[in-house]
Amino acid sequence: MHGRTDRETRRRPTRGFTLIELTVVLAVIVTLALILTPSIANFINDSRVTRARADCNMIGAAIGDFYRDTGFFPQWSTAVAGGPGPPQARLQLLISGGNPPLEDAPSPWTTGIAGFLSDQLLVNAPGYGLRSVTAQVGWNGPYLSSELRSDPWGNRYVVNVGLLDMSPGAQTMSGRPKSAVWVLSAGPNGTIDTPFLQPVTAAVAVGDDLFFRLQ
Repeated sequence: MHGRTDRETRRRPTRGFTLIELTVVLAVIVTLALILTPSIANFINDSRVTRARADCNMIGAAIGDFYRDTGFFPQWSTAVAGGPGPPQARLQLLISGGNPPLEDAPSPWTTGIAGFLSDQLLVNAPGYGLRSVTAQVGWNGPYLSSELRSDPWGNRYVVNVGLLDMSPGAQTMSGRPKSAVWVLSAGPNGTIDTPFLQPVTAAVAVGDDLFFRLQ
């Protein structure tokens, strides 16, 4: 008698979740999702900001290395006799791949004469003279390890490289105040907020722009 009862007990199907239990489980899952989602979003945004800053620093360092090797800045679409090009070949901007960033009002950040960073720092497209055993001054790249990507939000990095000036002090060779030069990412909002022309003595990056300052 007891044996039959035990067998019947063992054969009894397992009881499933009740509607109340399922509701409680779902409520816990939803609550955890609501708690974790902002943390995950903040982590992703922080990692993007960190990458953009690192890219800006890398570009700035590459331009510095270019200058130390050549004695001039990568401001020319075409070289003359291996050196700086003619005035009409001077670039206002160097840019990476990616979408054009936005601006509240048009400025050379988005309308200026632009060349690619990779042409200057990766492959020597203008034809600058090369550094060698017999030529101690010259292009000695590549200064970047690979083709530069867009920033983490899909927009191009921009450098107002045409404003770089080799003269010492806070004035240009012609005696005008020098302007700040930035390696810039438009940041999370995709809009460049930093003015294109700012005197070096009072320049500040604006909004959520991420940057490395060259001058």
